[in-house]
Amino acid sequence: MQLIIILLSTVSILTFLSGVVTFFGAKKGDKARAFWFFLSALFAAIWTAAILIFLTANQDSHFNLAWHVNWIFVTAILIDISFLSYVMWHKHNGKLLVLLFAIAGGVIAGISFAKPELLYSEITILPSGNKISLNVGLFYITYVLYICAIVSAIVLALLKECVKTHSSRKQKGDLIIMVAFSISSLVIALSEIILPIMGNWSLIWLGPLSLSATIISYYYSILRYRSLNLASMWLKIFSYTVLLCSVAIIYMVIFSIIFAALFRGSTPSSEVIILNFIMILVFLLLMPAMNQAYLTIRYLISGHPINNKQNSKNGKRTS
Repeated sequence: MQLIIILLSTVSILTFLSGVVTFFGAKKGDKARAFWFFLSALFAAIWTAAILIFLTANQDSHFNLAWHVNWIFVTAILIDISFLSYVMWHKHNGKLLVLLFAIAGGVIAGISFAKPELLYSEITILPSGNKISLNVGLFYITYVLYICAIVSAIVLALLKECVKTHSSRKQKGDLIIMVAFSISSLVIALSEIILPIMGNWSLIWLGPLSLSATIISYYYSILRYRSLNLASMWLKIFSYTVLLCSVAIIYMVIFSIIFAALFRGSTPSSEVIILNFIMILVFLLLMPAMNQAYLTIRYLISGHPINNKQNSKNGKRTS
């Protein structure tokens, strides 16, 4: 559980920072699309935080837990509306489609907050894992069908964009985002809808983690195919932020697997996980300084400055 807490916290921060950097770094022509992505990232961070609170809740926090559980259902709607706006708002008929989904989503979200008993009857706090008793009735089925419909609209819009665009660069960028979003949606459907209906809430944490695949694919499409035009300074910040958090997540997963293998399935304590997480972040933050120190030492030993740009020019002249 400690590892899951660290991973969800990291993904939440990564998602939010990606939205912030994208919005403030986008150039004027892409500012509107960047704003919609920022909203989807913000709601995704809230969704992840609500799931994290649900997973770690105990008897003392049971009184306020229903509020956070309500946000799990509502923010799922808000994420999809924001991402649909990112994909469709700039199109000719896109605004109408977004408004229709937004109105329907607003009604469902309002009813979910006003009468949460239509979605679930009780929240059970157990040492083996917290659970929600779903009311799989007409309203819950409507909620699930709405989520399926808006996700399908997003995937179809991305697919249509890939087919119609005349730019191979943009086509590849949209294709990467579409594949990542589709895979993420399938994982979320399994962990947040199918398994919970069967009474299994043990894998609910997979949903927020799968969002990282969409965020990283979005990051890659910006860097490689320029899906959005970001200022160079913000592009560097965006690149380093995503890279740092991604390496931290991979490191924590590997560390947990090795720890469990060495200590026969036991999980590391919170103190050990937090210490390792801080150590890897400090190491990554110090990498630029370490690289500069290495170049300085080489210069002192050899007496010749290391200048990659100059070397490349000399190489060209020599050739």
